[in-house]
Amino acid sequence: MSGGSRTTALLPGRLSAFLRRDFREALTYKFSFLSSFVGILLSSATFYFVAKLVPPGTPSLGPFGGDYFSFAVVGVAFSSLLGMFQEGLSAVIRSAQVSGTLEALLVTPTSIPTVLFGSSLYSLLLQVFRTLLHLGVALAFFGMTLGRVNGPGVLFVGVLTVLCFLGVGVLSASFILVYKTGNPFGWILGTVSGLLGGVVFPVALLPPWIRWVSSLLPVTYALDGMRKSLLASVGFAEILPDIAALAVFNIILLPASLLAFRLAVRKAKKDGTLSHF
Repeated sequence: MSGGSRTTALLPGRLSAFLRRDFREALTYKFSFLSSFVGILLSSATFYFVAKLVPPGTPSLGPFGGDYFSFAVVGVAFSSLLGMFQEGLSAVIRSAQVSGTLEALLVTPTSIPTVLFGSSLYSLLLQVFRTLLHLGVALAFFGMTLGRVNGPGVLFVGVLTVLCFLGVGVLSASFILVYKTGNPFGWILGTVSGLLGGVVFPVALLPPWIRWVSSLLPVTYALDGMRKSLLASVGFAEILPDIAALAVFNIILLPASLLAFRLAVRKAKKDGTLSHF
């Protein structure tokens, strides 16, 4: 078996080892799940009552099914998921720096992408579960209604969005690796996306002089495509513009982020700062 084939064959086992390690650690914090559920319940209740102030059929909500509660729940649930993909890798790097295990991880035979992804896999899967739980709570307890769900649209938008935000996460991890603290990529994108990306209100409500910024944010297309696929009963052709925009972001971000991380590792090794924090 060649070296590449052997590495590929070992990959599932290595990822499962990371997953088992983090799962065992999470079991020591049993209260975490209950607090997450209560937080989701309170968040859904807040938007349920806020939605009563928004008349059904408001024009700016028309492209997304017309119901503000469903609009807000999808926005908050998926923006939390995207935030985890965006911040998870940099959190792994920072935690390994503080605990002094980063250098040991990066000099093992396991590839750097496997170390990064494996170390954040449990957190990412947990956030996927929380997102589904958020939608489930809204459906079961607050009467959230879905349209005719566009399965292929959800799949395409979801995969492209995850890849895009993983790219941002790798850029953030690269910065942390070299500079140890601060995370301008995550902070700027997270803050601006929360305000201008259409998380809790439609982008159409923004003044024209600043609305153009929304077109530069991947979260705008991610949430638009996901809401149309889940709530508005649209066909695949109607979300193609969102899919195309996310594809362009991926073409730019993924190669740039991988190059940035390789350069960051090289610089940290050269400076001898892998074990410093």
